[in-house]
Amino acid sequence: MTVTQDSAQSPAIEAANPHQQMLQLLGGKMVAAAVCTLARIDVADLLADGPRPVAELAEATGTDADMLYRFLRAAGSAGVFTETADGVYGLTPMGELLRTDVPGSLRDLAAMYGETSIWNCFGDAVDTLRTGEPTGPKYRGGQGWFPYMEQHPEWAQTFHRAMTGVSEKAIRAAEVFDFGRFGKVADIGGGQGRLLSAILGAHPEVQGLLFDQASAVQGAAPVLEAAGVADRAECVVGDFFQSIPGGCDAYVLKAILHDWNDEDSIRILRNIRTAMDGNAEARVLIVEAVVPAGDGWHFSKAMDIAMGVSLGGKERSEQQWRALLAEAGFELVAVTETAPPHAIVEARPVF
Repeated sequence: MTVTQDSAQSPAIEAANPHQQMLQLLGGKMVAAAVCTLARIDVADLLADGPRPVAELAEATGTDADMLYRFLRAAGSAGVFTETADGVYGLTPMGELLRTDVPGSLRDLAAMYGETSIWNCFGDAVDTLRTGEPTGPKYRGGQGWFPYMEQHPEWAQTFHRAMTGVSEKAIRAAEVFDFGRFGKVADIGGGQGRLLSAILGAHPEVQGLLFDQASAVQGAAPVLEAAGVADRAECVVGDFFQSIPGGCDAYVLKAILHDWNDEDSIRILRNIRTAMDGNAEARVLIVEAVVPAGDGWHFSKAMDIAMGVSLGGKERSEQQWRALLAEAGFELVAVTETAPPHAIVEARPVF
């Protein structure tokens, strides 16, 4: 299949000439930093009821009023906030996504992107370019992101909330894909269960299994109960590098394999194949980006660099998915587009 580019163009293309385009592109780092920082102090929540003077926002957040104005102005240049009067700021539709109480909130994702060990590794990206190895671990005491989170529960919660927010977009998978053909669906590394909740909610006849680390699963009960599916969802704590529960007809991996290099991804997939226990009708369903060919803007191309420098993972093209799956004992069956940048890569085991 052919994967289309995102309909939204790269933010740099609106500039008038190549020099301005390049300046706008390079300045994007500073604007992103402003957005991430403002997310961490929850300015958007303070603007939920309408615009407010910067002086009030500064007092409420314990920040310097002049500096806060400058951060809001920078974020406003990208359409996140708007100055409705002199020194008075409000939210735009895009800025609404930084609120903590809206469906699909990206507040925690923005805060996570600004987390020191993630942000700083880009400053050493030339080392990744030369060696192929991530620089992120050196900012985490030599640890990978997931062991680091286990020792920093505040960031673990931010991460899991961020993934729950991102899942609001990814749950379109439950709408466009027929999960009803499976008796039991396992969401491997499923976090707090947002995607599994959507799948079970759309298919009342399906049973579910949520599998992840303790720091994720311990926050799943409210999500499953709010969706009215807790009675059909089993929660299991474990490590997908060690083993994966059997007895399921479909194994979903949403935004999991892009965290890992090919060798580690194959280990995870082979554990799933083992869990299938010879069931040729079982399926693995990978909900991730499929990187398109060509020079056009697609979020996966930017994320590919982020995964490389921070975690050592990667985004993959359809050809790369096909090769990875074959190495793990699977055959790619189909790629179904959902909501950009996600697609569903479906594969069956080869026994």
